[in-house]
Amino acid sequence: MARYKQVIFDCDGVLVDTEIVAAEVTTKMFARCNVHISIEDYIAKYTGKTISGLFQSLLAPEDLERIDVKALAEECDRDIYEQLRAVAGMKEVVSYITLPKAVVSNSRLWQVKKAVRHVGLEEAFGGNYFSAEMVANPKPYPDLYLYAAEKLKVSPDQCLVIEDSKSGVKAAATAGMAVIGFAGASHISSGHAEELLEVGAKKVAKNPDELLQLLNDYLAEC
Repeated sequence: MARYKQVIFDCDGVLVDTEIVAAEVTTKMFARCNVHISIEDYIAKYTGKTISGLFQSLLAPEDLERIDVKALAEECDRDIYEQLRAVAGMKEVVSYITLPKAVVSNSRLWQVKKAVRHVGLEEAFGGNYFSAEMVANPKPYPDLYLYAAEKLKVSPDQCLVIEDSKSGVKAAATAGMAVIGFAGASHISSGHAEELLEVGAKKVAKNPDELLQLLNDYLAEC
């Protein structure tokens, strides 16, 4: 078994339960504009899309003329990052790991920092945050993970990654890193664990307890 020197977490859906909060906030915002979408439909159809893009595609042209899409999108962003909550049990998982830790996310850097700080995990990562803004190509391309490894001064095969999305798993696996898939956030649907395995996850944890056990197995020799 490889001797790992670095553990890397994705942010949204691993450390923080972003997607369910985004669904709650955004569907309420759309309701104000007389566009009614259930939280379930939002998660199934619109997760990962930009809020401004959703306004442009879902609102009628005459409605777009009378509202400030940019202002509403910014309001949604603010509300989401004020209401974020940690994925249940993830603080204990982070505390368990004694190796250096980092966060690698497709979100903007300010969003990553604010999210981690908001849920009380800031000290755990020592400022090691890596955003898609730092590279030419975001996940599912491997660029961001390779960039992080370079900056952290470790080789890709010395990194153990925890990811919840297919694009994130694919990015880390393509970079040559071992990946544990995490399917324990609120927005995860049935069948997601199998999808993570298909794109390169070595194992998948369906809750924080399973993740702790897998980490114990992988890090036992480190």
